[in-house]
Amino acid sequence: MSRASAQVTHEHSLSGEKLSLLAIFAHSEDESFGPAGTLSKYASEGIAVSLVAATRSRAGEDTEEFGARNRNRSCSCRASGIRRACLFDYQPGKLSQVDSTIIVERLVRLMREVRPQVVVTFAPEGLTGDADNRVISAATTAAFRATEDTAQFAHHLTEGLRAYAPQKLYHCVLPASLVADWGIGDLNFVSDEQITTRVDVSAYSEAMKNTLYCQRHRAYDFIRWLAENRRIEWSTEYYTLVESRTRKRPRREKDLFAGLR
Repeated sequence: MSRASAQVTHEHSLSGEKLSLLAIFAHSEDESFGPAGTLSKYASEGIAVSLVAATRSRAGEDTEEFGARNRNRSCSCRASGIRRACLFDYQPGKLSQVDSTIIVERLVRLMREVRPQVVVTFAPEGLTGDADNRVISAATTAAFRATEDTAQFAHHLTEGLRAYAPQKLYHCVLPASLVADWGIGDLNFVSDEQITTRVDVSAYSEAMKNTLYCQRHRAYDFIRWLAENRRIEWSTEYYTLVESRTRKRPRREKDLFAGLR
């Protein structure tokens, strides 16, 4: 059996549940500059991949740009193989002004509906220190902890949404050594020792490139830089396992679903 066909048979957990991954980010372009290869990889394996973007458009952009953002997000999702995309439509740069309980409730509702085993978001500072990332990272962590508690947002039960416990919460990060090799300033990173999971996405470089091209408003310079520096290959994506409800917690992983399938 080929490696590709072997992967497709692993779309269910050890207990027989359909595997699901929920990626939660502040902006519609974040998945293109974060876990695009990872999302493509798992979607190609038959795993249900869903994406949340909390904001739609940068402040001050005109109505035409709002439409462009929607098209960019749809294009990016098609390129990555994402089955479901959810847009909260908050104003960018103003998430800190939104009652955090409202954001957490929306995320808990989504987790109870989608029922993902794995949840992915950026670390609090994101890749660039964006304030919206801090809000979404904190809200995602709070929702991850709250969604199994029947007392939290109990009205969900009347809507048929039962309490549910996602198994693993990851931060998508960049290791210090990689950022140093790239030679790009203004990118946040973590020490290499903090990396718990390295996902091989070398087979999904085309999908990753396509998601970058979809984000036309920001991607040109980055794509040009990648093209001009062919010695650099984005063949691995990096994660820190922040919280886990699994019994075994290996120090190093190659799969976000390690221990679940």
